[in-house]
This record gives sequence, C-alpha cells and structure tokens, in this order.
Amino acid sequence: MGGIDAKLSAFTDCSEPWAVEVNILSGGVALAGTMLIPGGGGRFPCVVLAGGTMSHTRDGELVEPGREIPRRDALKRLAVRLAAAGCASIRWDKRGYGGTPPGPRPTTNEDETADLIAVMNFARQHPRVSCVVVAGESAGAYFACLAAKQGVFADAYAFLGALCSPVENLYEYNYGRLREYAGKSEENLRWAERTAPLGLALGDHYRAMIRAAERGGESYTLTYGPLRWEVPLARLRRELVDRPGDLFRHIRAPALVLHGDQDMNVPPEDAARAERIMREAGNRDVTRIMVANADHSFQTAAPDPETRMRQRHSFESFARPYSEDLYTALVAWLKRIGPSPAPGTDAGTPPAGPPDSGTAAWEGVQAIEDITDAEKNPGVDTLEGRIGPLLRGDGCRAHYIEMPPGLYCAEHPHPTESLIYTVRGRWVLASGGRRRLMRPGSLFWFGAGVATGYEVPFGDSAFILIFKGEPGEDGEAFIRYLRGLAARLKEEHAGGRPFLLAELAPEHPARLFARLIGGTDGKHPEKGV
Repeated sequence: MGGIDAKLSAFTDCSEPWAVEVNILSGGVALAGTMLIPGGGGRFPCVVLAGGTMSHTRDGELVEPGREIPRRDALKRLAVRLAAAGCASIRWDKRGYGGTPPGPRPTTNEDETADLIAVMNFARQHPRVSCVVVAGESAGAYFACLAAKQGVFADAYAFLGALCSPVENLYEYNYGRLREYAGKSEENLRWAERTAPLGLALGDHYRAMIRAAERGGESYTLTYGPLRWEVPLARLRRELVDRPGDLFRHIRAPALVLHGDQDMNVPPEDAARAERIMREAGNRDVTRIMVANADHSFQTAAPDPETRMRQRHSFESFARPYSEDLYTALVAWLKRIGPSPAPGTDAGTPPAGPPDSGTAAWEGVQAIEDITDAEKNPGVDTLEGRIGPLLRGDGCRAHYIEMPPGLYCAEHPHPTESLIYTVRGRWVLASGGRRRLMRPGSLFWFGAGVATGYEVPFGDSAFILIFKGEPGEDGEAFIRYLRGLAARLKEEHAGGRPFLLAELAPEHPARLFARLIGGTDGKHPEKGV
C-alpha cells in the first residue's frame, strides 16, 4: 500500500488508496488526522475510527512517557484493510498527542465526544463519502453512544471490545484480578510491583475512588508504598451518571458487536449484554460476533491464563499477531449494510444535503424518504417521547414525536396552532376533560392556547407528525431546545409530575378511559393489546 504515507491536496483516480492529512476543528482544537480513500472514482462508505483509551495516536499507539511499550498500530492496520475493501476511513490523534495540540484543560469524556462529532460532521460533508459508519474501539464505543444520545447519529456502528457493564465491573475485572494474582505468591507480587504498580494501587483503592467520584470529588490520590498518583475524577463522574450499558439503547442503526473471547480489558460477556440492550430498545439489526482466541486489541491471545495476565499489564500482548477474523467479519458486515456505490458515480459533485441522511434536496424542494427512520432523523429522548425536527420551510416546519407505551402527558397549552397526523400506533387525545382514540390516519388541529394531552394506553409506541405554520428554529437550535426540555421534564418528574399512566390513581379519568377502550391503563402493557 505505497500510497498510505502520501500527503495530497487533491484527489486522482488510482489503484492504490490515497492518504490525505486533515485538520478538523473541534472546540477550538484542530484535530490532526488521516483520511484514507480507496483508489478510483466515486463515493465510498467512510468508517470513522474512534479510538479507545489505548489509542492515543491516529494509528492506535499507546503513549506512556518513560516506559517502553511495543508499538501498537491497530487503527492504521484497520484503515488499510478497509481501503482494500472499498471503504474510506478517518482516524485522528487525540488531544495532546501526535499532531493535535492539547486543549485548554485535561481532556474529558465530553471533549472526546465533541471530537468524534466533529469528525462525523466532517465525513458527512465530504464529497467522496456516501455514508458514515462509526467503529468505536473500547472507550470509542462509549463516545459513539454519547453522541447518539445527543442526537448525532451514524448510518451504522461497529463496536470493538465495547464496555457494557457498570464501570465498577471494569475496575474489578482489570485491577481487582491483578491484585488477586499478585497475592498468590511472592514472585507474582514482585513482578506486579515492577510492572504495574499503578494497577496494584487501583486494585487496592478503586472502590474508595468510585465513592469519591460519587460524592463529586475532583481528584483522588492513589498510593502504593512510597508511590503516589493524582487521578482526575471528571471522566469517572460522567461514567457513573451516563452508564455504558444504558447508552446502547440510543443506537438504532445497524450495529455490529465484535469482541475477543480472551479479552483481558473488557469482560467478553459484555458483548451479549450490548446486543440485548439494543434489541430491547427496538434495534432489529444487531449482529454479535465473538472472535476466537483474540484479546482486547484483536491480537491472538497467549495460550495460558497466567501469560495472558502478565502480557495484558506489561503490554507485551501488543507484539502478538493480529487476528484475521476481525477484518473478515467487519468487511463482510460492511458489505451487507453499506455497499460501495455503482461504478460511474460522479465523484466531483458533492451531494446537496448530508450524504445518505435520508434527506434529498433539489432547488426549492426537500424530501425525506422515511420520517420514521430513527437512525437517519435526529431526535432527543424526553419523558414525553422521542422528539426531533424533520423539515423547515420559509413559513412552515414539521417535527415528529414517538410516544412510548404507557405515556401520560397532561393537558397543556401551546402558544401556536398545530396540525397533528397519526402515522403509526394508537393513542388518546385529551382536551377539556374529553378523550378521543386516535389511530393511523387520524388528523386533528388545535388552536393557539388550547390545552391538549396525550396518552398511550397500549403496548406499542405511537408516532405522530406535527405541522406548524411558522419556520421556527433551525434543526440544530431545535435539538438544543429539546435537550433543555428533556432536562426540565426530568426535574418536573422528580418533583412529582406524572408522566406514566401507572403513576396515576386507579380511578383517574385517563386510566378509566384506557380500560373502556381495551387498553392497559398503565398496569401491565402487553404488545398488541
């Protein structure tokens, strides 16, 4: 692959992939990275390679000053294999490493999520990109889920060794087991003290460190003998609030869960847990593949548990061969969910809107292929349902709400009139104490200042389409408003405002009407009732 190290400012058709140096602005920091594009004309799926905690540089290298570690290049290898299979990719140096300068403060999870979003947006707007796939390696999967929670979606996701269990389990799996291993013999202890003293300190103190984070502490001092480490707690505090497992429910696009069955960093059983959470949240296109005899980096694992333990904490595992099964499985899945465009595509003409976003634009015309396609239409999950913008015209706009089963939203007025069409599911419209069953095809209007309520006494969600006779905010501003709304509704719920039929008294009119129409009245929702 002789073109990998080339620096080009323009594209030329060729049989070899082209490497282009990119600088992507994120929060005032210019992320330095490499975009690798397959040779030939046309547009290609682009895989955004979101590195984990062991990938400080764009190639996937772990940097620990003063310590010799075998060079790790997992991300560069993956990018080369993707280019050979007809997929573009982008990978970048994290803040403070390689060509990316440090930010104004120690990097947080919020910073890394913002960086991922900036790279995703860059890929969306690139004229050679047809669709965007995020491959989240380890913690990179967590950032991908956080981005999805914020309403920034990829067209598909590959999760490589992703954590799905509570963060407490991660510390126990890595450092509790190291402490247990060191306690088995004096020789084991001496080895651990030479090789991984910080790991031993974490094994001794991680529970206290987590308690400090729960109390809102800014840092925690780890000690092992005379050694001391000051550990910032900002990332841990976020992970205790936005728990990894909970975030997978925001992934609604096709997803591949890849995990080495000898992973020493993240429990292999987390793969099945992630698959289950996504499926329970309604994602019907989830594939899980366990790569045999592979570790966290998808390198071949040592044959015995003791060697695996030592190589994980000494990083000698980085010198082991990479598993071919990783590349085979990932490429096969990518070809199924995102085939390359047909030959002859005009690569020089950028699409009018975000590539493959589900929105097509001509001059004076915009169209959405499927308003119910959650992964292609942004939205924010609130206690009133998932809400998101669709189209905005010169004097009108449309947005959607997917109301969950069991919802109770009390009557409340709006400052402007609306037309509301029921696309999918059944629900109950309430106004002035009266109630009406709404079905697919139902349409109603309410005037400015008229109070209306929404109830879903059935086992399925209901999807409604709202039209406003005003342009209102643009999509990004509306998403920001919705995030604020979601936070306010949570506060109101904590203060006692009901948002579920089950939270109402048994003889509340909403529950009485639910029983009257054969609904569940919030007690035991059953699909299809």
